[in-house]
Amino acid sequence: MSFEWIPITSELKECINDFDCGEYEFNVFIKEKALDWMKEGYAVTYVAVDDDEMKNGNINRIYAYASINATGLMYNDGPTKYLSCAEIRMFAVSRFLRGTEAVDIDGKRYSYKIFQTLMQEIYHISTSTIGFTAVTLNSNTNGLQLYKKFGFIETNEYLLPEEEEKLDIEGCIPLVFSLISSDALAKIFVEE
Repeated sequence: MSFEWIPITSELKECINDFDCGEYEFNVFIKEKALDWMKEGYAVTYVAVDDDEMKNGNINRIYAYASINATGLMYNDGPTKYLSCAEIRMFAVSRFLRGTEAVDIDGKRYSYKIFQTLMQEIYHISTSTIGFTAVTLNSNTNGLQLYKKFGFIETNEYLLPEEEEKLDIEGCIPLVFSLISSDALAKIFVEE
């Protein structure tokens, strides 16, 4: 199965209401806050849909979603340095595509495949719409293994933006992925 990332719209309301990732906070966000956040300029929410359904104009299911905004990180110590970033504020995969048994016919886990296509979309945004050199996110324990496998690293080198509205998800770990590292394009575009 191939996925296409598109901005969320109210026309997808039925698919939005059917989405279930198995985590209450993430389900509530897409159903009750995602469209408002877009209207208010906090973040743009993209949904992963089946590429064939998208081409046929008949989307039946949302397989994942990600809310993304532009941000920047400042170094904690030393001379002031700024890292321009896209922040993945929320990322959730449908519960039936999660876990070690949820693999495509090519043997690749759906959660990894979906995340890789998201990173491809983010890379495209960074080179065609608004420039940034890294992607940051705050991971809960459920997503940590996926993000680290993809190449995100833990960081305490940066001051994270605290002024923005955040959802109440405790125990998150700040991670960063450099789009300009020597192996970034291989991780984004080469099969696992």
